[in-house]
Amino acid sequence: MGFWHGAPAASLPAQVPARREGLGDLFETVRRTSMKITRNGIETAAGPSDWFTGAVYVDTVAAPSDGSRLSASSVHFTPGARTAWHTHPNGQTIWVTEGVGLCQRRGGPIEVIRPGDRVFFEPGEDHWHGAAPTRFMTHLAMLEVGDEGNPATWGEHVTDAEYAAAQPIDDQSAGEGR
Repeated sequence: MGFWHGAPAASLPAQVPARREGLGDLFETVRRTSMKITRNGIETAAGPSDWFTGAVYVDTVAAPSDGSRLSASSVHFTPGARTAWHTHPNGQTIWVTEGVGLCQRRGGPIEVIRPGDRVFFEPGEDHWHGAAPTRFMTHLAMLEVGDEGNPATWGEHVTDAEYAAAQPIDDQSAGEGR
């Protein structure tokens, strides 16, 4: 049973509004008193061409403010789109929410990433990430900015030859046995 389902109105806690008989009233009161919602006033932004190859769109989730260093963005990559090589002063975690992507640290193999996969790039580790050639990919990018507020240091673009070095992706097995 769900939250207070089937409970007689008389058995609901005293802090519930006087109109305890209406669960709609209960849920409205709980919603207004126990949750803070900050409305997003930032539009979806196209990823800058200095930082990305292909069409990439960024939705800001959290921006550093009031002593917090947290920066988080939902980043949407079209097929074949990718970041340039870059580093982060305090590292970066990406969590794939949909699609199929690729990521690589400098000198390492290109890895396939899928929904639910979490990748951590060490502080100062040169890396790139993006969508697979024939698939969209969205990830949540989370990091702490550096002492001067810098989230990343951007390098050269990943070349088509570097990107093409990825092994073919078997789309039929996405999510199965990996």
